[in-house]
Formats: sequence, structure tokens, C-alpha cells
Amino acid sequence: MNWRLFELKTKVCVLKGGISPEREISLKSGKAVEEGLKEAGYAVFSLDSSSSDFFGRLAKEKPDVVFIALHGLCGEDGSIQGWLELVRIPYTGSGVLASALAMDKISSKKVFSSQNLFLPRFQGVTRDEKTRLDCRLSFPLVVKPARAGSTLGVSLVRGRNGLELKKALERAFQYDEFSALLEEYVEGREVTVGIIDDPQPRSLPIIQIIPKKELFDYQAKYTKGFCEYVVPAPIGHQESVRTKEAALRAYESLGCRDFARVDMILKEGVAHILEVNTIPGMTEKSLLPMAANAEGLSFAELVDNIVKSALRRAGK
Repeated sequence: MNWRLFELKTKVCVLKGGISPEREISLKSGKAVEEGLKEAGYAVFSLDSSSSDFFGRLAKEKPDVVFIALHGLCGEDGSIQGWLELVRIPYTGSGVLASALAMDKISSKKVFSSQNLFLPRFQGVTRDEKTRLDCRLSFPLVVKPARAGSTLGVSLVRGRNGLELKKALERAFQYDEFSALLEEYVEGREVTVGIIDDPQPRSLPIIQIIPKKELFDYQAKYTKGFCEYVVPAPIGHQESVRTKEAALRAYESLGCRDFARVDMILKEGVAHILEVNTIPGMTEKSLLPMAANAEGLSFAELVDNIVKSALRRAGK
């Protein structure tokens, strides 16, 4: 190896793993990102943020930029972003506030509502309230942890069955001990829109998600054969334009940057915002890379674009 040339390359640390229930997905994302960045010509090393010497190694290696490939709490919620800002290390993705807002589905929905975006009617529930819950929504309901990703802890409650709702809440509280989200089930086509800064935010081709069962849960997302994806989604031009505009408005309303993925339900031509993923899955089979590939952008080009966006912001 030409070590002189290696030293002149931009040095990227890929953060992966972590301590959230989404650790295994993060390890896969991190590995794919690392390989993609090497292909793009970067000097790359990776660190597991759960390791005891993580902070020391990061300080010692002095990367030019950190590519955050962590999913869930302690990675996607603004905490690691805040620490990196304190030590003045540039990083990819959304900042502290946008990350925290997007991670908390209740807070982000309040922001979307303030921007007059369409979204399912919702209600937040704390652990203390679950025994005396006054549900003001129409059934069926989707019950989710307020702060978790990868569709972990998600349930569909069809009718006003107190026991069924209680079980769904208990499942949600396994992944967020503080609060859960109740959301009216909107029947329609589930789609997702990837967004990248290039350098201004722009949407990638829309993907339609067709799960083999009614709910797009963790099993449907990560088990082969449980879900079909169609890209670009078979929708009309005007509906496509409106859907992409809604995704961009949701992205910008939270203050996101570099990249994200916006999940929505299309009902009668109207896009209902479900959530914004500020660090979506980043394996070569994940949805954001799938959308980029449909546009002719390779995985290496996608991660290169994300790193360059972070470096521009840092003035490098």
C-alpha cells in the first residue's frame, strides 16, 4: 500500500453497533457503508459505539468526519450528535434537535401538524396513563413505541377491546419505557421517499411497500419474502409531485440535513406523514439505497454524496 497516498485521503470513521435493540441492523448498515466509502476512495475505519474505549479511540484517530450508521436510541436521538459537536468532530446526518425531534414520534407529529401536513390522528400515552387511558381516537389503531425504529414493538388493534389495547401498549413500552403513540390506522398505499442534500434537499424515486400481511412490522421489513417493493411507485405524475413535496416539507420542518427517509400512507391522492427516519437502513438492500439505485446512483456514490455534504458544512 502507498501509505503516503493513504494519509492524504479524507479519513472517515463509521460509527456502528451501539446499545439499542436495533444493534444488529446497525452493524449491517455500518459494514455496508464502510465498504461503500472504501470503494469511493476514502480512508475508512469503523468503531462500535458500545465499546469501552470508543471515545478514546475516536480522539486518537482524529477522523475528518464521522459517518453515523447507528439506529435507535443513543445513536439516532441526538445524543451522539451532541457529543460530537462538543468535541468538534464533523458528522453526517441531522443535528441534535432534528435528530431528537424525529426520534420522538409524538414531538415530530406536533411539528408536522403545525406545518399543516396531513397525518393520521394520534394520541400520546405515558406509562402512568395506560391504566386509565381515555382513548379519543377511532379504531383500528396502530400502537407504537414513541421512540424506537425498525418497526419494533408495533401492533394493530382492530376494535375497542381493552385487553387487546393493553397488550399492545405493554409491547410498545418494552421498547420505550416512557411513552407510546396511538395512531388511527389509515388504509391506503404505503410508500417511502428518500431525500438527499445535493447540495439542496431533493427527493429520490418513490418506493411503494407491499407487505404480505396487513402491517409493515419488523418481521415484514427484515424477513425475505414477507414484503415486496416497487420502485418507482406506480402512481400518477401529479400524485407523485404532491407526495415528494410533502416529504420535503416534513424533512425541512424538522431541520433535517444530508439524508433521511420519509414514510407515508397515500389515501385518495393525499400523502399522510407517518415518520421521518434521520438514519435509515444503509445496507445495499435497504430502501434509501434502493431508491438511489433506481435513479442510477450507486451505493458508493450515495455514501460519497452524504460524506461530501457533511464536509461542505464543516468547511472542509
